[in-house]
Amino acid sequence: MSGANASPTGRSHQEMKEIAPALGKSSTKGGRALSPPLEEGWLRDSQQADAQTGWSKFAKSFGVLTTPAFGHPSSRGGDNARPHFVESSGKARTAKGAATIYFVLLTVVVLGLLVMAVDFGRLYLIQSELQTAADAAALAAASRLVGTANATLHANDQVTASFDTTTENDNRFNLRTNPIGGGGVGLTTTTEIEFYGALLDAQSSANGGLAGGIDWGSGSYPKYVRVHLGAEAPVVFAPFLTGALNALPIVNVSAVAGVSGPVCSAMGIDGVSVVDQSGGSDLLNYGFVPGGFYTLYLTPAQNSPNVGNIPAPQAGTLASVPYEILDHVPAGVAGLDLDGLLFQMGAGGISTARGLTPPGAITIDSVEAGYSNLAGNTTAGTTVGRDLLCGWNTRFGVDPLTNICGTLDNGQFATLAPSFSADTDVGAGEFAAGTGLQDFATEYDGNLRRILTTAVVDAVDSLTVLNFRQFLLEMAPAGVTEGLNPQLANGAFRVQYIGAPVPIRAGTVGGTCRVSAGVGRVVLH
Repeated sequence: MSGANASPTGRSHQEMKEIAPALGKSSTKGGRALSPPLEEGWLRDSQQADAQTGWSKFAKSFGVLTTPAFGHPSSRGGDNARPHFVESSGKARTAKGAATIYFVLLTVVVLGLLVMAVDFGRLYLIQSELQTAADAAALAAASRLVGTANATLHANDQVTASFDTTTENDNRFNLRTNPIGGGGVGLTTTTEIEFYGALLDAQSSANGGLAGGIDWGSGSYPKYVRVHLGAEAPVVFAPFLTGALNALPIVNVSAVAGVSGPVCSAMGIDGVSVVDQSGGSDLLNYGFVPGGFYTLYLTPAQNSPNVGNIPAPQAGTLASVPYEILDHVPAGVAGLDLDGLLFQMGAGGISTARGLTPPGAITIDSVEAGYSNLAGNTTAGTTVGRDLLCGWNTRFGVDPLTNICGTLDNGQFATLAPSFSADTDVGAGEFAAGTGLQDFATEYDGNLRRILTTAVVDAVDSLTVLNFRQFLLEMAPAGVTEGLNPQLANGAFRVQYIGAPVPIRAGTVGGTCRVSAGVGRVVLH
C-alpha cells in the first residue's frame, strides 16, 4: 500500500502504534526476528503521518487547499499523489453569519441616526416656529379681551391678522415657506381658538366657549384665550421606518394668554385719583357699584379760581365723587404753560419717558402728592377743570374750535389736539340707561381711548394709593352734542365704573402691595 495511512509492513499506522512497544525488543514473526532497519522505517513513517494529520487539522480550520509536501509520505506513489480541498469548519460558517447580523444592525443604527439628525431637527424647528406663532397670536387676542360684548370677535380678528399672508408679515413655519391657516403645498394646518373665564380652565382646556361682555353681578367675562395650532411636518426618513409612507406626522402646540395678576406699580395711566367711597371696608370695588354711573368732579382745593361747592350728581348718575390731579409729568409736549400741561394730562395721561421727576409710575401703598401751583396760575378766564375737560374731549374726537376750548389759553388747545387720537366709539346717542350713558359691557365697542385708569386713594388730603380702577368716559347730559361740557369750571363729567377689565401696557406685577384683585397686563401663562 502507499499513502499516508499505510506502513511499509502493510499494517495501518494505528495497528503499528499498538504493537510499537514490542518492536523495541527482539521478537519473532513466523520464526524470524524484525530487523532494526524495518523498525526504524516504520517509526519514521509514523512520525511523518502524525505531523501530516496535525497540519491537516490546522489547515482545515482555515479552509485552505493542501498539497503533499516534498518528502511527505503522501507524496509516495508519484503521479498518484493528488492535492485535495479541505472544507471550512462549522465555526467559520457561524462567524460569517454573525458578521452579517452585525452589518444589518449597524445599518439600522446609522439610518436611525439619520432620522434623528434630519427628521427630528425638522420637527423641532417646526415646533419652535409654531410655538412662536401661537404665542404671538394668543397675546394679540388677549389684548382685546376687555369685557365688552364683541371682545371675542375682535380677539378672533387679531388671530386672523397674525396669519394674514397679504401683509407679508405673517407668522409661518417650515423655514417660513408655509403659511398657517391656509396651508402649503402638500401640507395642512389647523387653528383652534377658545375663550375662558378662569386661568385653570384655559390651561386644562375645560369649560371653554365663553363669550359676551362683563356680567356686572358676577364679574364673569372671557379673560383668557387658548390658541392651538397643528401642522404637518415634511419629514424624509421617518415614514420608511414607521411604514406610514402616505402620512406625515402632525406637530401640535398651544399657547394660553390673558390678564396677569394685579400690578403693584402702573405706568402711563391717567394722572388723576378717586377717593375710596367705602372708607376702607370694600377692598374689591371701594364703594363703587360695578356698571354704575357716577359724576366725577375736581376737588375744590385744586380748582382755580376755587369753586367751593360740591356739584349735584348729573343726570342718570348715582353720586358725585371727587378726583384729584396727581403730581406727574403729562404725556405730550414739554415746556408748556400750566394750562397746556393740564390739557395734555387729560388728553394723554402720564408720560412714561425715562428720567422724569417725579417718575411716570404710580405704586400701591405709596403716598402721592397733588399737582402743585394750581391756584391762581391759570390763564385769565381759564380754570383747571376746563383744562382737563378740553383734554378729555380729544378722546371723543371733539374739535376744540367748535366750543370754548378753542378760545382758552390763547387758542393753544387747538394746536395740541391733533396730536391725540380719538376713540372709535364716541358714545353719542340714546342708550338703555339714557342719553349718552353707554353701557361698557353691552353697548361700547371702541378702541379703549375713553377708558380712564386711575389710582384709588384713601382721602384727598393723605393720597395713599390703595389700588387702581377703571371708568368709561360718558357724554355730557346737556350743553353739547358730543363729548364733555367744557363750560363747567368744576371739571365735572359722567363716567361708568367698570372695575379693572382693561389690561394696561406697562406695570410691575408682584411685590409687597398684597392686593388680590386689580388692573393687570397681558401675559402668556
